[in-house]
Amino acid sequence: MAQPHLNAAALPAQAELQSFARVVAHLLAERQVRAPGLRVVKRRAGVGIQHLDHRDYRPGDEVRYIDWRQTARRRRPIVRQFESESVSDWMVLLDLSSSMALHGGAKWQAAARGAAAMSYALLELGHRVGLLAFGGGVRAECRSGRGRSHYAGVVRLLGSLRPATTGEPSDLGACARRLHGDASVIVFSDFLADDEMRRDLAALLERCTSLHALQVGSATETEATVAGEVELVDVETGEGLAAQLDASAAGLATEQRAAMTRRLRSFCVRSGIAFTAWDVQRPWQQTLIGHLARARSVC
Repeated sequence: MAQPHLNAAALPAQAELQSFARVVAHLLAERQVRAPGLRVVKRRAGVGIQHLDHRDYRPGDEVRYIDWRQTARRRRPIVRQFESESVSDWMVLLDLSSSMALHGGAKWQAAARGAAAMSYALLELGHRVGLLAFGGGVRAECRSGRGRSHYAGVVRLLGSLRPATTGEPSDLGACARRLHGDASVIVFSDFLADDEMRRDLAALLERCTSLHALQVGSATETEATVAGEVELVDVETGEGLAAQLDASAAGLATEQRAAMTRRLRSFCVRSGIAFTAWDVQRPWQQTLIGHLARARSVC
C-alpha cells in the first residue's frame, strides 16, 4: 500500500479556518475547570496591558483597539489582542499508528485536518497550543506556543508526518508523561486497541483538566474486497491469521467495530470525557462544531 500523502495543501484553507474559528469562538472561550485542585488558565486574549497578537476586526470590537498601521498595511480592519490574567493551555494528540494509514489514509487525513483546525481556532483566541504525535511512543512534538506565528509551526509538523503502513502500534499512554496537569487535551485517533485505549485515556485524565476523544473511523473499514480463504495481517503488530471471508464475515467485523465504539463511548460518559465518533465521510467542520457544543456539558 502506498504511503498516505499529507502536506500543507491537504489541510483546511485559510478561509475555512477563519470561518471555523469565528463559529466556535464562544464554545472555546472562558472554559471553566471541573477537576478539583487544578488551575486551568495562565493567559488568554482579552483586555489587558501586554500586547499579545493581532486579528481581524469582528463586529462588537471596540474601535480603540484597532491598529491603524496594520489596518492600512493589510487593507482590512485589524485589532490588537492583549494578554489578560488567564488563558487555557491545550495539547492536541494525533495518532500515527499503522491502522490510521489503511484505506488510502482517509482516517489520517481527517485527523490531521481536525488537529489543524482546532489548533488554529484555539490560537486565534489566545490559548497556548502544543501537539504530540504518537505511535508506539511519542514520535513528534510541537512545543506549546501561542499566536498566529505558532500555527505555522503546527502546519510544518503536520506536513512532515506520515503514519507507518505497518508495524506501528498505538501507545497513547506515552503522551501522559508529557502532560503537566494544567492543559486541556484533545485526541484524534481510531482507538483500535485491545481495550480501545481506555487505560491510556484514564492515565491522561489524571494529568489534564479536561479530555476530548474523537474516534476517527470509516464505514469502509470493515468491507470485504475479496472473498474466500485469505490471511489477515494486523498492520500494527504484523501478526497473521487465516480466515474465510464472505458477507457474513464482513457483517461480523462491522458489528465488532460498532461494539468497540459502544464500549469506548460508555467509558467516556462514565469518566467525564467528551467523546465523538467521527466517520470521515462527514465534513470536519460539522464534526468539530458538534463535538465542542456537546462538550460544554461534559468537561
